[in-house]
Amino acid sequence: MELMLLRPWWLLALLPWLWLGWRQRRQSPLLSPLMRRYLLPRGRAAVPWRWWAALPAILALCGPVLEQGQGSRAAPPLDIWLLDLSRSMAAPDLAPDRATRARLLLQDLLAQSQGRRIALILFAADAYLAMPATRDREAIARLLPDVRPDIMPLQGSNPGRALALGLAQIPPGQRARLLLVSDGLTARQAEEIASLWPCQGRWQCLRQPGAPRLDILLAATQAQVPLGGELALALGRASLPPPDLALMTGLARRLGGQLQLLGEGLPTFAPLPTDLAPDPAGRRELGPWLLLPLLLLCLLARRGALWLALLLCLPPQAPLQAAQYDPAPALQAYGDGDYLRAARLFQDPIWRGNAWYRAGDFERALAAYGEQSGPTAHYNRGNALVQLGRLEEARLAYLACLAQDPTHQDARYNLALLERSAPPPMGGAPSPDETQASPRGAADPAPPVILLKERLRKEALRRGLLARPEDSG
Repeated sequence: MELMLLRPWWLLALLPWLWLGWRQRRQSPLLSPLMRRYLLPRGRAAVPWRWWAALPAILALCGPVLEQGQGSRAAPPLDIWLLDLSRSMAAPDLAPDRATRARLLLQDLLAQSQGRRIALILFAADAYLAMPATRDREAIARLLPDVRPDIMPLQGSNPGRALALGLAQIPPGQRARLLLVSDGLTARQAEEIASLWPCQGRWQCLRQPGAPRLDILLAATQAQVPLGGELALALGRASLPPPDLALMTGLARRLGGQLQLLGEGLPTFAPLPTDLAPDPAGRRELGPWLLLPLLLLCLLARRGALWLALLLCLPPQAPLQAAQYDPAPALQAYGDGDYLRAARLFQDPIWRGNAWYRAGDFERALAAYGEQSGPTAHYNRGNALVQLGRLEEARLAYLACLAQDPTHQDARYNLALLERSAPPPMGGAPSPDETQASPRGAADPAPPVILLKERLRKEALRRGLLARPEDSG
């Protein structure tokens, strides 16, 4: 904490205040002390109330502020997982396949990630942020079972794009670890990754504040893997060469980390780096509190009306600033995964609905989205209705979003996904009651893997990596 003054020039008013006090004490009495003792009745000396009341008024005008910042709050460790989902990860040398073994290992690591902020990036020909940095382990646990190579919209291998996306997720000044789970790197890919790194060399990365480190988990055996069937046709080769261990080990050491093989047990990487982060800056103005002694002096001086008028001329600013809404605590709680607290702090209906949605309370999320009528509110309301199994209402919400914003691609693709996953009509279009009463409509309209695959496809379309399909009908 640090005490500072917003308006220090008011301290110059202390000079005439001191001069007035000195003048009052230097005034020579008209009578000598002996004459006053016999001629005047005994009584207490007059207290200069006005002179004393001027002191808290001057100090309040200086604007004393208690600056709260640069605290010693420990920043939660940031762990960014980069999972390779190229087609070679379907090789069966690690039973049942490399991608499944990597996914199971990440689930085991997730169980030991108490208090850790984790981000998940999937990559093949391009990289996609599947889960932003969060401490909500349940959200990541629901997503991990569905990651497999066949959900990627475009196949290939571009680890450099994934590392660039991972580095972009690190806040300035915060230390982080990037865990690359892949089955191999080429020399060109290793040089591309090294060119993206802010530090080179293990000791340089350890000494440089805020420098991330790269750990590599190799999901492959050290032998040539024969291929067959559809995987051999898709890769256009009959076998996979062994990975270059020397290349990947040198890259990991060069970027401050280490290489380990995916085996039976958990990897033994170095502990995640932690750092001290400043607390959210806040100011507490002390000026209004200095006016309380002034009010007490007014009552003691028996001149309440005059001094109360003076108080009205000096309105405090701290209560007005405290009444303003500050979204920083709500955003901090939302980023830390404390969605229940964020939902109670947010005043914006969309953000409050998003917090309730992430907390799993879809009824309250639906109520929050209903406070607005924009395209974003309709789209989010449709997502909440899908989670509640009210498919026909969700379809109408997506249509309302498209009616206001025909270019809303998320609503268009979610509507198409909803129509594809709906049960076929029996003797005509089903009514809303029939849709909700059907066994398929009461459950989740599509498996989570379909939702994740469609989400990655929409991101690929936005980037222009895929040809946009023509609208049917």
